[in-house]
Amino acid sequence: SAGAEVISKNLSVMGELNPMIPGVRVNAIFGFCDIRDFTFATEGLQQDVMIFVNKIAEITHRHVVQSGGHPNKNIGDAFLVVWKLKSGKNTNSSGDLQKELFDSSLMCMQRVINDIRQAGNLASFLKDDSIMSSAWASSLANYNVAMGVGLHKGWAIEGAIGSKVKIDASYLSPHVNLASRLETATKKYRVPLLMSESFFGGLSGSIQSTCRRCDRVSFKGSTDPMVIYHQDLEPLPSLQSPPQNHAELLEITSWDEKTETSYRGLIKDAQSKLQSDNELVQREVYDALFNSYLDKDWKRCKIFCHLWLQRFPGDDIVHCLVEQLQQHNFECPETWPGFHALTKE
Repeated sequence: SAGAEVISKNLSVMGELNPMIPGVRVNAIFGFCDIRDFTFATEGLQQDVMIFVNKIAEITHRHVVQSGGHPNKNIGDAFLVVWKLKSGKNTNSSGDLQKELFDSSLMCMQRVINDIRQAGNLASFLKDDSIMSSAWASSLANYNVAMGVGLHKGWAIEGAIGSKVKIDASYLSPHVNLASRLETATKKYRVPLLMSESFFGGLSGSIQSTCRRCDRVSFKGSTDPMVIYHQDLEPLPSLQSPPQNHAELLEITSWDEKTETSYRGLIKDAQSKLQSDNELVQREVYDALFNSYLDKDWKRCKIFCHLWLQRFPGDDIVHCLVEQLQQHNFECPETWPGFHALTKE
């Protein structure tokens, strides 16, 4: 494994461990995974929480290894996994020619998310491996096992951290932290997986066509804004489960007769595209929606959001965008820098 390879560099010919060896700079894909509502599960399962975590670890590690990656860190309810990118004469340092590995890492994490989701509630997931506390049994029966994932590509220093008493193979870099912050942001955008702009750029065109922009953001500790992406695994028409506030979302994105007159051509064109059976044509409306948002034309964006939610009421990404823009009454502030600062992530 990658960990054994790293540690072996710190062993002398006689087998003596020497932690004082410089690390190596590598380019890699970093995946950060986190078990949803872990504290709640821990309180209910008590000592059996180890069984719970290790069953999730088995699913995660198996898929990562099969995709050409390496499990690196298990941090309680979180896992860091790594896919190292090649460098050399035939591959540039950014890994742009290794699209198969980018595609494989994304598909790997989607399989992990799907396998864990299919397990259903906690009782079903653990089956005969755990005896739940009677005081928690009814609550845990409604606990659906789920995981959030952040994917990012960047550099890191690979090496051994510790002493002769305890040593671990580690990757030190702000890019590792960024993968973690992307995972944290999945809760805000109500999706199981988010990927960075640099990771998205490494994907093949066919996989990129299944992804959508979620937002343009800056993360805590970074001044450079980036577009973040989500992948639609199912066709867009599957987004039909409206939230409880769906009627309210349609109401706040509605428009008056003056707007109807001014944007009549745009509205008819968007409606026609949304009724198409061609998903690529439907996605043209979403691209126009997102471009209007970035171009600070939030009134136009509001119209696209309304039409989109009429057609795809279960789209959490647009739900989040509407709720954000509503805070400013769909009028872009003059001081808006063109991105959202996620200071908590």
